[in-house]
Amino acid sequence: MSSKKALLASSLTICSASTSWAVGTDKHPVYAAELQNTEPDQDNQQIAQEMIYQYLNPISAVTDGNLAAKVETKPLTYQVKKGDTLYRIGLFYGVHHNQLAAYNQITEPHLLEVGRTLNIPLVRKWVRIKFGDTLESLAKEYKTTTGLLLHLNPSLKDLGITYVGQRVAVPQKLEIPALRYAKGSQAAKKKGRIRLAVKHPARWNAGSYVFRWPVSGQITSNFGWRNGRQHKGIDIWSAAKSKAVIHASLAGKVVQAGYSGGYGNLVVLDHGGGWVTYYAHLSRIRVSKGEIIEAGQALGNMGQTGNATGYHLHFEVRRNGQAINPLSVLK
Repeated sequence: MSSKKALLASSLTICSASTSWAVGTDKHPVYAAELQNTEPDQDNQQIAQEMIYQYLNPISAVTDGNLAAKVETKPLTYQVKKGDTLYRIGLFYGVHHNQLAAYNQITEPHLLEVGRTLNIPLVRKWVRIKFGDTLESLAKEYKTTTGLLLHLNPSLKDLGITYVGQRVAVPQKLEIPALRYAKGSQAAKKKGRIRLAVKHPARWNAGSYVFRWPVSGQITSNFGWRNGRQHKGIDIWSAAKSKAVIHASLAGKVVQAGYSGGYGNLVVLDHGGGWVTYYAHLSRIRVSKGEIIEAGQALGNMGQTGNATGYHLHFEVRRNGQAINPLSVLK
């Protein structure tokens, strides 16, 4: 017996087995004995299920108010597993990975901790199945995927949609405040650049030196102490990954271009006056040692070489050998 027929039979046993029990209209009542002794086709079976639902839910109870969708207030959660990334998690839930990062106040998306519980900016909205609904039609109606619907409704994996009026959970997005940009940042000036708001550091007097942003992207790690040691630059991540071109922040001379331990593929530019910039973890280097570089010239491509857990650019600015916060000089 199919799951639908089993459900239909079990629903009928709740009611009296007497042939005097009937559902339907006054003109054409349908008796329980008739339903049990027939083998309805799919359409008749669906109609029978709908009549049973109406019988078990009297008109006085099935008001518009009771049929209205119920929306939960607690957001969905997800526990990070080995191999997970914000991108993959966001793809499954239909939420952009940058929104996930902002919602969970994650500044280093590439350093997700296994076992961490993430809040997903979605809540369950409970709706009732209408005649003719399928898993696919629900996914289309509520702009989601059948995979997420099955995740929110585990029982559907075995039984599927079994009767009209059945309650199922569909995802509803929560409003997420827009990412704030630091005043005067490149993110506020250049479309497409995303940057988490940070307290702007005291600015260095760079004189006539104007340092440009080497790549558009999101700052995933700031300058300062991190994990018990000083992080001498900032990490900038871009969704373009290895296709993201890294540009010279300022005109200068290439004093290093090659592999350098934890930095991976590294380019170092000397700008004179004691100013030096570092461009690390590159996947490809496009310049050579001794070459004179113009501001904005391509140096290479973003990568994850050396001590890097994911694609990003590690960018340093040094003055007379001392690492300073790049945000204090970037325009």
